[in-house]
Amino acid sequence: MKNFSIFLILLSIVGCKSTGSTIEYTDPSFYLQPVLKMKIVPTFSNPVIYEVTRHKPYLLITTIYEGAGGYDWKGIKSKESIELSEEQYSNLESMLESALEFPKDKAQGMDGDTWMLESSLYQYTAVAFWEPEYQTDKRGLENFVKLKSYLTQLSTEN
Repeated sequence: MKNFSIFLILLSIVGCKSTGSTIEYTDPSFYLQPVLKMKIVPTFSNPVIYEVTRHKPYLLITTIYEGAGGYDWKGIKSKESIELSEEQYSNLESMLESALEFPKDKAQGMDGDTWMLESSLYQYTAVAFWEPEYQTDKRGLENFVKLKSYLTQLSTEN
């Protein structure tokens, strides 16, 4: 009985051992900030990342890279941060909520933009779409495209 108990203890220790081959899908701090990160990755022009912070002061951080999205992003070309009003943040949050109701889109292509959205509005969510502006209505991506347009508008009007 004593040997059997020792065997069970050893078995449970070995069975719970971590293998160290865990894949990190995103930064664990993402659960705290930002509430969204949208990456626009065109094949032949500058990639752009929009980030919106979760806590006051609400910030929209727009980072533009030098390289081409489909190849080498290179370094940061520009990084700008603007403070969002309560109304802008509320509108953005509402648009994000709508954009998170995405369809199961299967469109793929060789060249074109890939848009990636990570959000922690409710729980961590990540999705990527190839060329969302291609047959947007047919693919059910209207809210996704509206969210990107609003982020672009906010980043350029201030």
